[in-house]
Amino acid sequence: MTRAHFLENSDPPQPAELGYYREMAGVMRTLTLPSEGYGDEPKSEADVLLMATARVQAALPARWTVQAKTEVGGLDDSTNTYRRADSRLSLMREEQNVVTYVVETKRTVASNNLLPAIDQLLALQGDNSAGMRPMLVARYLSPQQQRLLQDRGIAYADATGNLNLTSDDPLILLSDRGASADPWRGPGRPTTSLKGLPAAKLVRALADFAPPYSVADLADLAGASLGAAYRLTDYLAGEGLLTRGERGPITEVDWPELLRRWGQEARYLDTSTTRGFLEPRGIDGLVEKLGKQTSSQRYAVSGSLAAQPYASYAEARLGLIYAEDPMALASDLGLRPVEAGANVILAAPRSPVVFERTSTWRDITIVAPSQAVADLLSGPGRNPAEGEYLLDWMKENPDAWRRQFDR
Repeated sequence: MTRAHFLENSDPPQPAELGYYREMAGVMRTLTLPSEGYGDEPKSEADVLLMATARVQAALPARWTVQAKTEVGGLDDSTNTYRRADSRLSLMREEQNVVTYVVETKRTVASNNLLPAIDQLLALQGDNSAGMRPMLVARYLSPQQQRLLQDRGIAYADATGNLNLTSDDPLILLSDRGASADPWRGPGRPTTSLKGLPAAKLVRALADFAPPYSVADLADLAGASLGAAYRLTDYLAGEGLLTRGERGPITEVDWPELLRRWGQEARYLDTSTTRGFLEPRGIDGLVEKLGKQTSSQRYAVSGSLAAQPYASYAEARLGLIYAEDPMALASDLGLRPVEAGANVILAAPRSPVVFERTSTWRDITIVAPSQAVADLLSGPGRNPAEGEYLLDWMKENPDAWRRQFDR
């Protein structure tokens, strides 16, 4: 949803300035946005700037326009320094300049070159006597990259319509959402997702083990193929969810956002066969029965119950249990199958990763916090709020659950 708020408190531009912007408007190429989808892939930085500018224009209210002027800038090979920014982008109202941004345009932005681009923009802002605000324009910016830019006070826009332009003086907020994934990712970087067995193993390993470690080490930790590990880490690096040097080890993982994305894309309700049951004595009765369970049936409790020993949000109302043979476990526990009013869900997981790195609480087996939080964030009712509560605890106490890689 677009939000645009303006409070003008700057002096009106001088006639010479108006002439400058009229000249810019005369040389500025226009771009018609596609009626559906995101259109053809922008092939150059100039195309990226044009499409992003058109997206900004589409988000502006009536009587507002955007103007962009491309500079002859970029990297000076002789000094290996940047002479000046690529472009300037101005928001105008009725031909009067309101605010101007100094723009660095990138066709693609990988996680390992976002921080250098930010540092470059901040340096340009510091050298800029006109007080122009810094702005990054790219073909696509991932949600994690957008948050980082917002934290650093950098305006941004991408060719899909993700944009955030702010100013304190004059007061401006212009924000809109575009694509949540790069729609032009080509065959050179295979499109992938967080669904499927290899992804589940690798995501859990990335969350459960603190880097640094190599991609080969990650594959061993996860029990996945080396090819799957390289494909997923390339994808996650492009999404800004992990940092890996060229042919180097994984050095950083944005595990909170990774678990959020995994929970959204691979919900247990979609990736497991589930059945509802009733335990007449409630959740306490279920825990008591599980604690006395003596059969060889392998199970692991997730959801609200698995969060209790770490971050108890409220009394658990629903028990989620992964089991290799749900009907056999239900029979052992004396649970009654029901079509409505269930307080226990038994799930037959498609991935055995739910049984990895479990722990014991009140004599029952519970899943790892990384599994529990992903299930809660994608669960029904108050589960997402419980998931956020658990995630906050995990951020504050990484040493209590995250493991160090032991070579």
